[in-house]
Amino acid sequence: MKLNTDFFPLTQMAQRFVDQLAQCRRLGLNVLEASEHHVLIELPYRTELIGYPDTGVIHGGVITTLMDTACGSAVVSAIYQKYQSLEISPTLDLRVDYMKPAQPHKPVYGFAECYRLSSNIAFTRAIAYQDSIDQPIAHAVGSFMRISPEMVGDAFRHALMGETDITIGAVSKTRLPLEAGAPSQSMPVTAPIDVQGIVKRATELNDFGHLLEHVPYAKFIGMKVERFGDELIFKLPAKDDNIGNPVLPAIHGGVIAGFMEMSAIVQLMVFMQTAKVPKVVDFSIDYLRAGLLKDSFVECRITRQGRRVANVNISCWQTNRKQLIATARAHFLID
Repeated sequence: MKLNTDFFPLTQMAQRFVDQLAQCRRLGLNVLEASEHHVLIELPYRTELIGYPDTGVIHGGVITTLMDTACGSAVVSAIYQKYQSLEISPTLDLRVDYMKPAQPHKPVYGFAECYRLSSNIAFTRAIAYQDSIDQPIAHAVGSFMRISPEMVGDAFRHALMGETDITIGAVSKTRLPLEAGAPSQSMPVTAPIDVQGIVKRATELNDFGHLLEHVPYAKFIGMKVERFGDELIFKLPAKDDNIGNPVLPAIHGGVIAGFMEMSAIVQLMVFMQTAKVPKVVDFSIDYLRAGLLKDSFVECRITRQGRRVANVNISCWQTNRKQLIATARAHFLID
């Protein structure tokens, strides 16, 4: 998709903002349009992002990251256009409703708008789609905390304005090479998955990382899992590629959400003996404090609602289990 950026003068600044975020560079996110009213971002398809190996469908956490980034970019653009200043606005909360899975081997587009700016909060909404915005994959609403422009820092400000090519707080500026959704030759994307057999094998080995080995997205973010009695504890090791705020630095909110969502899926597979990989229906997350570049941990509690739907409450922390960095609630189809 090629567009005339003369109609959308904030596109280059929005792209520079996205390029400052290590996770977004790794995903290959491309800003197609940006104005004071909206942002449109393209997410190319790659097999590393698959969350459902039997179908090749990308993980819901990738969609969440796309929409979180699009909303954040919309806030940056709206503030710059209105006040001629730059702010970094961390996500306070985000709710995503998944309407249908993204089709494999096709890019996904995230359209977001900042529809209200108060003195302290920016309110956003977004749609993820492929062929038509009238046929959405997911819908999101989110709020962002406005932080004083003085907190941005000169280096980040200069990078966003194109006055320097420095990437803040990152080891490399490299964007991964993309092949327009070409599937990897090393892994079939429609291989049948024996979910119950995989869970049984993981239980026999007492190695629940065996489940994660079958999910490319789990490896993409570096996720791990350990079992302690009847409890599963999920771990996301500190990793530069997962950075979303280069100033602190802090983990991208979409990565935290994807980590929590994947944890809930594994929890359901193990303790409810699901015959299929559970499919997310909706996911709502509250960010309580910054997820700094440290090891992060998750635990899940399942509440079943009927024969086909399960509700999961998810908690995420870093150094102290009583000081959560995020909480989330999600519904999954389990049959």
